[in-house]
Amino acid sequence: MIENPELRAKILDWQKRYNIQDGDPAIALLELVEFIGRVPAGATVPSDSPVTATAQISSDSLADAMKTGFLPVIERMSYQAQELHQKLEQIDFDKFVKQIETYHEGIDYCTKKLDVVKKETDALIVRADKAASQIRPIMNGAVLTLMIAAGVIGFIIARIWV
Repeated sequence: MIENPELRAKILDWQKRYNIQDGDPAIALLELVEFIGRVPAGATVPSDSPVTATAQISSDSLADAMKTGFLPVIERMSYQAQELHQKLEQIDFDKFVKQIETYHEGIDYCTKKLDVVKKETDALIVRADKAASQIRPIMNGAVLTLMIAAGVIGFIIARIWV
């Protein structure tokens, strides 16, 4: 892992900004670059080590290592770009625009119909309120008349049975 705290903070910011996970090959490449940077030029690893190597760091070798590390990602991105380009070529934009215009016309038609229904509903509510206001006095009078008639009939029946 990268030990330089300042460099580590920059790498963590870079990971966060581009949503790069810890297991990503780019991180492995950075660690390899740091390892190569720690081995002095012309130094050798001890002979009892499983690997004996010399490290010569140059901008060309570093660029080649980075190209090799990023090659799968670059190939995947170019393949995805080709697929996207093919899909864009297959899309009939005139037909797509006409579909959108048709949808908008349908939405406008529905909106106008809803406005008409709302106006008709409001008119029915007003008519129902008028009818209720006209029926209310008649209903009150009918109830009052029925109560008086029932009282008179009750009084007459009470006099007859007593």
